Amino acid sequence: MVDNPIELLIRSQQVAVKLAADTLRTVTSAAVTGVTQPDELVRQVGDLAGAVASMAGAITGIAGATAQPLQDFIVRQRELADTVATLADAQADLAAVVAKLAERHAEAVTALENVTAPIFTLVGTDPTPPKTRAARVRQSEVATAAKKVSAAKPPSKARTSKPKAT
Repeated sequence: MVDNPIELLIRSQQVAVKLAADTLRTVTSAAVTGVTQPDELVRQVGDLAGAVASMAGAITGIAGATAQPLQDFIVRQRELADTVATLADAQADLAAVVAKLAERHAEAVTALENVTAPIFTLVGTDPTPPKTRAARVRQSEVATAAKKVSAAKPPSKARTSKPKAT
């Protein structure tokens, strides 16, 4: 048995071509012999029937040689599709973990900003602008929220008058 399906297909086609050529040669020979030697014609018709039967076997071999590799290819493609689906599920799970990590990190940075903001204001340093677009958007959201909070609080009034003596 040939391991390579392509080799099997090529050999099967070669056998089929040889049988077809032999059959054609037998048919032309039978036409000439039928006129001159009727007994020989009967023998050649028998040979022709055998050649046709062999050709049918070769055609079955060709079909088998091409069908099995095609079926194997389809099975491997199904396995590949299942593997890719499993990979997609794993990537979705990983994306959820990374999103949760990013959320927790953002919460930690916000808490750190809240703790350090008064110190930086006291020292008189300006905040360093973020380098990423997402961070700049987040920074502007924090600044907008801080302005809303400071605008909502009424300024505390210090006592300007002295208490009355009784």
